[in-house]
Amino acid sequence: KEMKFLMRSLYLRTANFIIGMLMSKGGFYALIMTYIGVNKTANAGVIFYAMKVFGDIRQSISMLIPFGLGRGAELYAATQRINKVLCSEELDEDDGKTIDLPRVKLSNVTVSIKGNTILKNISTELKPGLTIVTGPLGSGKSSLLKLFLKDYPVTEGKILSTGNFSYSSQDPWLFPSSIKQNIVFGEPYDEARYREVVRVCALQYDFNMFEKGDETIVADRGLNLSGGQQARINLARAVYKKSDIYLLDDPLHALDPKVQDYIFHNCIRGFLKDDMCVMVTHNLVHRNAADNMIIIKDGELKFDGKPTEVQVDIIREIELEENEEHHKKEEDENDSATEKSKLLPKKPPGGRKKVYSEVKKTGKVELAVFKKYFAFGGGLFVFAAISTLFFGSEFTESYSSRLLTNWINLEQNATNIGAGNDTAMTSPAFKRVTEKANFTLKLYSAMILGSVVIDLIKQWLFINFSRKASINLHNAMIEKLTTAQMTFFDNYFIGNILNRFSQDLTKVDEHLPHTVNHFIRIVLSVGGIVALVSSVNWRFLIPAAVLVVLLATLQRFYMPAARSLKRLESATRSPLIGHLNATMEGVTTIRASKAQKILVEEFDRHQDLYTSAHYMSFCIRRAFGFFMDILSTVFVTIIIGKLLFFNTGETGGDVGLAITKASALAMLVQFGLMQWSDLENDMTSVERVLEYTEVKQDNYDGNKPENWPSKGTVSYKNVSLSYKLEKVLKDISFDVLPTQKVGIVGRTGAGKSSIISTLFRLYDYDGTISIDGIDIKNLSLDYLRSHISIIPQDPLLFQGTIRQNIDPYNNFSDDEIWKTLEKVHMRDHIHSLELKITDHGSNFSTGQRQLICLARAIIKKNKIVVLDEATANMDPDTEMLVQGAINQNFADCTVFIIAHRLQSVIECDKIIVMDQGKIVEFDEPLNLMENKRSYFAQMLATDGSRTFDKP
Repeated sequence: KEMKFLMRSLYLRTANFIIGMLMSKGGFYALIMTYIGVNKTANAGVIFYAMKVFGDIRQSISMLIPFGLGRGAELYAATQRINKVLCSEELDEDDGKTIDLPRVKLSNVTVSIKGNTILKNISTELKPGLTIVTGPLGSGKSSLLKLFLKDYPVTEGKILSTGNFSYSSQDPWLFPSSIKQNIVFGEPYDEARYREVVRVCALQYDFNMFEKGDETIVADRGLNLSGGQQARINLARAVYKKSDIYLLDDPLHALDPKVQDYIFHNCIRGFLKDDMCVMVTHNLVHRNAADNMIIIKDGELKFDGKPTEVQVDIIREIELEENEEHHKKEEDENDSATEKSKLLPKKPPGGRKKVYSEVKKTGKVELAVFKKYFAFGGGLFVFAAISTLFFGSEFTESYSSRLLTNWINLEQNATNIGAGNDTAMTSPAFKRVTEKANFTLKLYSAMILGSVVIDLIKQWLFINFSRKASINLHNAMIEKLTTAQMTFFDNYFIGNILNRFSQDLTKVDEHLPHTVNHFIRIVLSVGGIVALVSSVNWRFLIPAAVLVVLLATLQRFYMPAARSLKRLESATRSPLIGHLNATMEGVTTIRASKAQKILVEEFDRHQDLYTSAHYMSFCIRRAFGFFMDILSTVFVTIIIGKLLFFNTGETGGDVGLAITKASALAMLVQFGLMQWSDLENDMTSVERVLEYTEVKQDNYDGNKPENWPSKGTVSYKNVSLSYKLEKVLKDISFDVLPTQKVGIVGRTGAGKSSIISTLFRLYDYDGTISIDGIDIKNLSLDYLRSHISIIPQDPLLFQGTIRQNIDPYNNFSDDEIWKTLEKVHMRDHIHSLELKITDHGSNFSTGQRQLICLARAIIKKNKIVVLDEATANMDPDTEMLVQGAINQNFADCTVFIIAHRLQSVIECDKIIVMDQGKIVEFDEPLNLMENKRSYFAQMLATDGSRTFDKP
């Protein structure tokens, strides 16, 4: 679709060029023929004046008018978008008055978004102490917290909300800065409070592991931190702020049981014991320890009171009827960034020098960049053919001007011969001159026609060349990034990547083709004009050569500065995009923290840097143009002075040709040097795009054995994994038999997800990993990964339909897809397989997105399945349903389960306990539970979120 509109734009610009060319050449030709037919004589002054006027018309139609219309359309579109934002409904802001007691009261409140009712007739008033909000999957719990924040418009009812809020989102939101800045987040720094918050949020251990402690820089979306670390930093930010009301949206779901218990008692029931606190949770122990409880189902309030007053059958009814929901709930619309699947080893991120820093090249754009661009467009041979057509076009145009001058001179000679002498008009000399003039006029007509035909062919070929170059560059960048090693994404921010795909690729698509077109045409035109002017008088070569030398010298001083400023402009745009992207993802947290001013000031700093680079680039360009204007004016003055004051026998036609072309030469040389500068600047964008086509790739070559894996045997032999010289897996070995279910547990950062990262060959490792007796290093990488299914902790859905997300390659029938959705209890939530999924799947709750990912894994029927905290975002009853679906559909599969909830692995055949990159235990759950000194037994003893029965 993008290429369709791009081609439309190119064709429109080309149509403008052709219209301008036809009006200037065709119109001028028609005018000359009419003039000759009427007057029967040639007047050099009139003809060359008309040539100059039509040349100006051509420039206006083919360049100035399209440029103005294009900029006008862009301005209109931009103002319309800005106007839409400015006219959007604004949220109510607090009046800032001091209050004695915080208060939140809802009276018959209904909230509807985009026609969907997400909360219905809610009436409640928050009470002091800890209030637990619970309910089944997708019931509207997170939406209730956002309603407290006035983040949703009220359709019906009234809401009274006073006091300061702190908010911790369900999906952690972190921004690229130090961990300390993420926690303090613009609040006054209180050393004692900060240290206490770090303690109660269990972060000190992690800080000790980092080379720079809490000054460690957080990457985009916290990708250099584990899920538990992100969740605790996200919680610490909310807790550090001195507020009246704390809203915590399931802040403990990504943590292991021991850490959950520690934070709940020390932070939520300890540090915040005197504050009004609202927490979403599914944990039964947390429910019972609360002062108040709110139960939400189908967006309706089912219970509001003391936990001791709630009837057991109310909770059971909600859990059992959960699958009878017929409408999906928009629980996390416009919420914070979706956290990446934690298949990455823990990385010490202290090596980052600067947030959003980019490596900028210096010096001239290398010739190799031009060659590669031409290669992407079809090769040097194709470009040489197009250049030949450019030369042919310029030759016919220049030669036609020379023929016109010759015809004017011949007509003047004929007029002189026959002046006042009727007998002379019949003389052989007069006849020869007249015949030659007529032949010259016919040849001129042929040159005009040839020039038009060549221009049409040239433009058509050049458009296709540019289109092919743009498509191939884009596809090459996409292909290389999708097969790049994971270390690339560890070291590059999303803002850097988006900048290449937006700003740089836009220049390649839209600006570069016209710059190349104009540059080639101007270079050839300058050569043609110099030849024409020198044909009038060779002495004109001297001022022309001096002009070229002076302008080239000026350009030598201009280009290094212009090139560096363009590169700086591109580099400073990356942090601007990255900051804006991060801000939009965390808008709810920012509003709740009233940190808009901080983010705006940070945006202004990025904007100032970008604007200063852009403005300096603009200023130096205008200064260059000013000095070129002066030199060009001097050149034209010299030519005219020579013709006026030094009579060297030039005819009227020669004088007209020299003055007309000298004026054009001055303008063309100036414009040509500007285009040369623009070409180099635009080629820096090609250079930046090409950098992403040369990123280090994973090796995808290898064997593709048929019917593999048929059993699902997995064997690790002395496997070690290092990241930046730090070992995150240390010589681990274990064997898993077919159909075994293996749970992987351990503290945050212990190396659980690193095991899975080696199974998918996300990173290079030492040792041997074999599946069904075949070393996976000998397998084709895409073949290996396509035969292992994964359900990540943070479900990933793509924009498109339900069908495309579950079956992207159209390998299964509608009936098979519906049956799979029924297996994961999502059949009643989806009315059509063509249902559109919005960005990040925001029209589904987190748990529902997880179930769709589970359906995607079930339908592929792979022999090896990985569940990475797959039930972390689900309530207990939904978790039981999912566990049943997993046991039923993956009964003949080898399953790896990474979990913080020990209930998720208690029924596994084997359990791997990780600690500091080593396997400290690998045995059956019963054996580990009976050994009271085992790591696993100790973890069970501290996990109060479940009551376990021994298998």
